[in-house]
Amino acid sequence: MRIEDHGGGVIGVVFTLAADGNHITSAGIRAFADALDGVLATPGLRAVVLSGEGENFCAGRIGAKGLTSAAEVAADLSLILEVNSRLRGSKVPFVAAVEGKAFGFGCGFSTQCDVTIAGDGARFALPEMSHRLPPLIVLSYFGKFVPFKRAFELALTSREFGADEAREIGIATEVVPAGTAHARALAFAREIAALDEASVVLLRTFARRVAGLSDDFEAKVGVDQMAIMIAARTAAGH
Repeated sequence: MRIEDHGGGVIGVVFTLAADGNHITSAGIRAFADALDGVLATPGLRAVVLSGEGENFCAGRIGAKGLTSAAEVAADLSLILEVNSRLRGSKVPFVAAVEGKAFGFGCGFSTQCDVTIAGDGARFALPEMSHRLPPLIVLSYFGKFVPFKRAFELALTSREFGADEAREIGIATEVVPAGTAHARALAFAREIAALDEASVVLLRTFARRVAGLSDDFEAKVGVDQMAIMIAARTAAGH
């Protein structure tokens, strides 16, 4: 994880495991949450820009291995809720710059951002069902951005979809030429920083509340249900 100060209240957070597609482990999610704590406490902060080093934004999460009890599985999955809570509780907008793969966690987190700029070569997917894992955490908010039938189909089939479809269904704000998403995201963040600060804070807070994005109750229910299912499967040797 790398922090970049772009000046004018714009700070970047960069996933830096480019050689591995910017996959993120449980330890990486903890580090991401800690990094966001520091960034969000920065005096004069006006916008956060998220990006991935190299060709991909984030190719997904790698969960902890060898977990046997529902409590252990729930604790591991709850790390996702912890980092999501940083975005939800932020007073400033998050702008995602997506190039290449945004799979699983990468797809979900970029969807939650207030603004998502996608390079035209970006690929999105929720691949969890292909690994016999229903993506309940993502579905706790995905339908607030994406129409139900499309959200259900994407979660069910694990199929990849491109930047144009992401824009069409409400995940991406803009599609730009490949390789320019970060530059456009920075420009958008600077546009935000030039606006009246109090008005931006109020707009973001109000907009996310009326969109139903102000709590994680359903996500917590999803964590519990997934943990019970995974632990039972492990106990049965499946």
